[in-house]
Amino acid sequence: MKTLLFLLTVWGLLGLMQCSKKDAEQLTLNDTIKLESKKSTTVKAADSNVQFTVSGISDSRCPANLQCIWAGEATVDVELRDAIGAVQNASLCLGDCRGKNDSATVVLNTIPHWLTLLAVEPGPAATGTSSAQTASLRLTRQ
Repeated sequence: MKTLLFLLTVWGLLGLMQCSKKDAEQLTLNDTIKLESKKSTTVKAADSNVQFTVSGISDSRCPANLQCIWAGEATVDVELRDAIGAVQNASLCLGDCRGKNDSATVVLNTIPHWLTLLAVEPGPAATGTSSAQTASLRLTRQ
């Protein structure tokens, strides 16, 4: 009985260590960062951490299988806070953006980086029902 209790305890501790390893994995430069609106994460860039917050997602793209007069656009507003507390905001766009871009230059800890919007998923539904949208972003060093 003591052996069984010991084995169960060891097994439980190993399971907890695996969870902490997965939680400790940190996003770095060139990783795809996926965030819903009003959510934040931390990315390791230039030997320090940068906090990403998607402050808003606006999606007026034409739903699949419909014909629209305008293709529409998906806009994602992102706030970045570097290690020294400097805040930068970027508004990125996909689709028929009319002068807006899918990428922006941001300076983090005095080092220039590219912030690129890769996707906004899921796209709009023809039925009018929508689920929480996720923005996929990538941060690369220039």
